[in-house]
Parts: sequence; C-alpha cells; structure tokens
Amino acid sequence: MTRSGLCFDATGTLIEMTASVGETYAEIALAHGVKLPAWRLDDAFRRVLRSAPAMSCTGSTFCQRQARAFEWWSERIRQTFQAADSTIRFDDFAAFARALFESYREPSRWRPRPFVTETLERLIHRGHRMAIVSNFDYRLPFILEGLDLKRFFPFTLIPADSGMRKPDPQLFALAAQHFECAAQSLVYIGDDAQEVLAAIRSAGPKVIDIGALTSFDELPECIDAAAILSPLI
Repeated sequence: MTRSGLCFDATGTLIEMTASVGETYAEIALAHGVKLPAWRLDDAFRRVLRSAPAMSCTGSTFCQRQARAFEWWSERIRQTFQAADSTIRFDDFAAFARALFESYREPSRWRPRPFVTETLERLIHRGHRMAIVSNFDYRLPFILEGLDLKRFFPFTLIPADSGMRKPDPQLFALAAQHFECAAQSLVYIGDDAQEVLAAIRSAGPKVIDIGALTSFDELPECIDAAAILSPLI
C-alpha cells in the first residue's frame, strides 16, 4: 500500500532540551564571569522571545544564512540578559554569545521526546517515508545525528539550506517533489502555533497537531486517520 510522505517539525515534536533555557544560560554565563539565577533568565527569555521578529533566512549562500542565524540568536541573548538585569556586563559578550550558541549544537543539550524513537521505528516498518521540515537553524543535523534520529530522515528542509521558513508553501512543494507526490498527499506533524498549522494546511498537506495527542506513540493511528478522514487533526 502507498504510504503518505510524513513531514516532521523538530523542537517540541521530536526533540526537547534536557535543561531549561535559564539553566543553560546561567551555566554558560557563570563560566564567563556573570552570575544570574536561572529563573530570572527563564522569565526574561520568554518575554524576549514573545516579541522577537522571525529569524531571517536571507542570503544567497548557506554561509550567509548561517551568519544570519547566529546574529539573530546573539541579539536574543543580549536582550535576555538586559531584561534579566540591565546592569550586567560581560568582559567579552561576543565570545560568550558564541559559546552559548554553540553549546546548543551539542546533542547532550537535547533528548528525544518520550516514545519518539520507538514510534519512528514503527512508522518505518509500516512503510512510511519521512522528512524534517523545520525552522531550526543549521545546528539541527548535528543534534539529530548525535541523538541517533537522523537515520530516519534522509531528507531535511531547514532555512539554512532552503532560504525559506514555514509556513512557506514552497517548502511543502519541495517536500512533495522529493516524495514524488502531490502536496495533498503529505502529512505534516508539528507543535507549531495554530495559525502556522492552518497556513500549512492551506498549502495542501494534512496536519497533525502533536500537542493535541496524549502521547507520541498515538501518532501512527492518527496518521492513518489523517490519510483517510480529516485534513486537520
């Protein structure tokens, strides 16, 4: 039987951080001579991210888009520490921001969400073909490789490679081209905001909101239902 092409989000869907943002920011900051409590950094980060513009993926080359990703995160890091304590000063903020940014490339900062590996194995066994369609930056392939998840996804679409971000319909056109099917035959699985999921649905794919599931291991049955019944679960 022909199976759908499955397009997965990454963070919050397949993987999650092993520590809070505040804990990691506090850890790396302390190594650079700045001490702040994790809870204050967590609170500041949430406020900063809420009002942050979308990360730019402009640039004609991978290296240029790579640079845009670091610049975006460097500014969010600066704003987070300013929001947590405006008197804080780093001896070398650029070095600190780079160290913090690179720390999130390390697979040890991440883990697969519960039941993810087992469920992906089931989906492969059922004959599904799978890809990553994520707005994560260029660090993602290193993380997936380190967590032994990259083997499930021979095809990955991230802004650093494509120059596009979800919910751009062209991303799903590329995914459909890879799977040699119509966009309407794709199933997208993610925890994106409802307006993003709605925009993805309007581009053709059926959509499964992973946040609506009790457990990730419910996914195979939801995929079967999505393929047969509703374009939005």
